[in-house]
Amino acid sequence: MKKIFTMCTIALLAFGAAFAQVSKSSNGGLEALDSYVDTSTQYLTIEDNYAEFHPHAKSVQLTLEYTPYEGTVRVFYTCSAPSYDQGEAMNTVDAVLEDFQAEQGFHTKPIFVKKDRTSYFKLKDSNLRMATYRRWVQYTEKPFKAPKADN
Repeated sequence: MKKIFTMCTIALLAFGAAFAQVSKSSNGGLEALDSYVDTSTQYLTIEDNYAEFHPHAKSVQLTLEYTPYEGTVRVFYTCSAPSYDQGEAMNTVDAVLEDFQAEQGFHTKPIFVKKDRTSYFKLKDSNLRMATYRRWVQYTEKPFKAPKADN
């Protein structure tokens, strides 16, 4: 009899734990007002205003991926492989990150998330070889936005 009672009690506790509902928190559910956090990634194609940093590279494309929630930024520098120079790519990416830092209001330098990477690939529609240089950094501070002045 004790075994049957114990088994029924265990089954009842397991059933209750499996289908338990979450109760409201002690602050009356105020965290629900700010529960949406934007974790999306913004993809920005940057105009090539940095020609002085890569005078020999041809058909340069600059792409920036920014995730505001994490503060991570990935910059991609793509050009034709025969004209690729890593020094030019690094200087161009540095200039892009400096402009992005000033635009977003960051005051400190970013930290590197992963080591810089260069990869080569061929375009499918032609036999043209391309090179991509990638830098992945993270800003640890929140951007500073100046408060609007009341007139």
